[in-house]
Amino acid sequence: MDETSDGLHEAADRAANYIRGHGGPFDRARFAAVAGAGLPEAEADANGSTAALEPPEPQNPDGGWAAPWSGGASSLDATCFMLDQLSDLDDARTTANVSAALEFIEAAQSPDGTWREGQSDRTPDWLMPGSAPARAYLTANCARTLLVAKTAAEAVERAARALEWALDPHGRLPGPMVAHWLAARVFRETGRELAARRLLDVVGRVFDQLDTTDLAWFGSDTQPGDRWTKRIALRLAACQEPDGSWIDESGRPSALLTVTVCRVLLRA
Repeated sequence: MDETSDGLHEAADRAANYIRGHGGPFDRARFAAVAGAGLPEAEADANGSTAALEPPEPQNPDGGWAAPWSGGASSLDATCFMLDQLSDLDDARTTANVSAALEFIEAAQSPDGTWREGQSDRTPDWLMPGSAPARAYLTANCARTLLVAKTAAEAVERAARALEWALDPHGRLPGPMVAHWLAARVFRETGRELAARRLLDVVGRVFDQLDTTDLAWFGSDTQPGDRWTKRIALRLAACQEPDGSWIDESGRPSALLTVTVCRVLLRA
């Protein structure tokens, strides 16, 4: 192990102490899985009985999860976000019905291969149905989620074609930067290497402007051990807080984000 790897593992060790002290059962189980330490024993409830591990938010009957803005209705973006966390827990005992969540996403795909959120008067602008940036982002996010779960290969291929058609002559998507690294993973894993590299070139031009949350999610979609993953991990290690945590977009230490950062550090 070289000096750089030692430094990254030391950062993960500091994070472990933070997660043990400040994370909930779900965070601790995710970290144990990410760190390869084996999953902790299921924790007892107030009555002393052992319960299955519950995700941080309740799952809807249709298989999805609600977003803060969706009034309780399932959101594709929120469902992808929860499934990303659950993807660390391959063997955990959890109450989440992952198969139903994946079916919810697959069933929402449009015939042209894209995805769009359901209509709501509270849908944020960046997810607004009919918006080209929202369509590119959600299509990349949903396809990436199905791809990670190793399911719905035909849906992923339709999405990859739709994303490829959406590229401009400079290799850019009409969506936000996050859409570029999500789509790059979709392209890479569906055999579209040139398109993937062009998208990562776009991200590279603004790399120094990415915040901690961006870096954690970007590093979750790069290849283990490649130059991007190492570059992202070094930046993340440099902005770790003294208590071992990382600060999220709210300006507060976050156990959820800290686990996701460790996912990147340990893949570098």
